[in-house]
Amino acid sequence: MGSGMGLGSRHDSPEQGSDQAWGAAGGGGLLEYRARRSALPILGRILRDRGVITDRQLQEAIQHQVLYGGRLGTSLYELGFITEERLTDALARAKGVPAVDLKALQPEALALLPKKLAQRFKVFPCRARGQTLFLGMVDPSDHVAVAHIGYSLGYIVRPMVMPEFRMVQLLRDHYGIDERWRYTDTHGSGPAVPEVKDPAGAAERVDAAVTRDEVVAAVLALALCYFKRVVFFIVREPWVMGWDGAGEGMDRTRAAALRVPLDLPSVFQGVTRNRTMFVGRPGPEHANLAFLAAIGKKPGTTAALFPVALRGRVVNLVWGDSGSAGAARGDLGQLLALMQKIPRAYLRIIRARIAESRKEAGPPPGPTPEEERGA
Repeated sequence: MGSGMGLGSRHDSPEQGSDQAWGAAGGGGLLEYRARRSALPILGRILRDRGVITDRQLQEAIQHQVLYGGRLGTSLYELGFITEERLTDALARAKGVPAVDLKALQPEALALLPKKLAQRFKVFPCRARGQTLFLGMVDPSDHVAVAHIGYSLGYIVRPMVMPEFRMVQLLRDHYGIDERWRYTDTHGSGPAVPEVKDPAGAAERVDAAVTRDEVVAAVLALALCYFKRVVFFIVREPWVMGWDGAGEGMDRTRAAALRVPLDLPSVFQGVTRNRTMFVGRPGPEHANLAFLAAIGKKPGTTAALFPVALRGRVVNLVWGDSGSAGAARGDLGQLLALMQKIPRAYLRIIRARIAESRKEAGPPPGPTPEEERGA
């Protein structure tokens, strides 16, 4: 998989992010943050109060959402805590609009909505009746999308709700839209990589982050103190997917085009399986060579790959090199130590989100008088 040294780096105080911290950090603004987070307690409360999920499952789904982005319902479904039918019903109740009936989709309605609008607003044309377009939406309260599409097409738009994961599948299958938008951090837009010249300053930004993508931006700034080019990956079996990047010939768009299979031998497979840092020359395996070609790096030169693990599972990888032909630095002990802040930042954000959801959703419902008498 590669010739290099493996350095053991197995990563394993609740601090709730305040509105002031969010506003200071950017992240899309305080009003946007409040609007986005308000949907969580509504859906979570409906599902919990109806006995569909437990409080523990809700907590696990929040952790999953912090790490992998997307909406709460997607996390619940991917973790196997809820069926699509129950989630769709809860979304309709939470949003106050009808749910999409997948059996009633009209293929001819696809011709009404251009790909650019479907991709921009993450919507799907379900059916048309006269001058009324019934539009599947992940967020039916997005009045800007409804107004824009209605004006552009000359139709009256009737919003309907569908789960995010189903929207991902429909847009991929019918419009060819890449499904990576499913990993978008719904708690704020991805900030730019800050210009930080010293590792301590970048590490402070990791400590101050209140969203996953703020952590990502701070980590890239930290890694740029040691490398000329860095890439941040999300690990989701069977792939390692590029999420963001910075430095020589690398940015968010280029990083998002990178994908490495974990079922083939490579340094990515080795670091993910062993949870150990790699420094050296990636080997001649096909997956390594394909990745090096994709980023324009000469084979035979050195690079570094760091795992980010949370509770025993690698969730991210961070690649660093010294450009197309340069050799990676050898003095990476300080960086390795500072990267231990990443899982701690994730845990802090997760705990803050759980505390926030409990505060806004209220305590779990108690037993009914009949249940108390039966006890």
